[in-house]
Amino acid sequence: MMNLPKNLHAAYFDVDGTLTKSNIVEPLLYIKKRILSPLKYILWKTVLPVRFMYWTILDKISRELSTASIYRQYKGISVEKMSILRTECYQEKYKRKLFPNAIEMITSLNKQGVQTILVSGSLDFFLQPLAEELGAELISSRLEIKDGIYTGEVAGNVVSGKQKAILIREHAHKNQLNLEHCASFGDSADDIEMLCSVKYPVAINPDKRLMAFAKKNNWNSLIWS
Repeated sequence: MMNLPKNLHAAYFDVDGTLTKSNIVEPLLYIKKRILSPLKYILWKTVLPVRFMYWTILDKISRELSTASIYRQYKGISVEKMSILRTECYQEKYKRKLFPNAIEMITSLNKQGVQTILVSGSLDFFLQPLAEELGAELISSRLEIKDGIYTGEVAGNVVSGKQKAILIREHAHKNQLNLEHCASFGDSADDIEMLCSVKYPVAINPDKRLMAFAKKNNWNSLIWS
């Protein structure tokens, strides 16, 4: 585990690919399987490869657009139903996939009194249990609710790319944190602006674009498994 400055104020962590071997599609599959009849689930899953191809193409254009498109699949699910399923989903799709090094890092930072914050495009109702277990704050995407039903639209902005950096700066200002004494951890090119927003960026399991950017800027890079 790398050594960070002793005067660190806060550490901001991406989640999918950084803290856990997870992605935003797997929880959707988990929820759909439990709310649809067997026949409807088979039919829904039959067209999933086409949707996945569309999401992949859209992601190359804009991570925010692809994420918003995926989240529209939650349209019509009740908040009450999701409150029952989200804990099971968290256990299966997030907790079991946590990188041991991630737990070690956050535990160590908490012991040092460093504030830890999760900054993720994943949905808040899946990540809140993770934040609570890790003793971290949570900044994540949320779905719009009308009459106790999820509309499938994102409330506000998807927490992605430039938005992550904006939210980190807002959080730091609100909590009187100096970003010159903060670190951030991310795994993909989508996290570059988030990583650039602090003094101590760390690339975790970086994709090719982030790896090249990290090497060019002499950033720390770690492989967690």
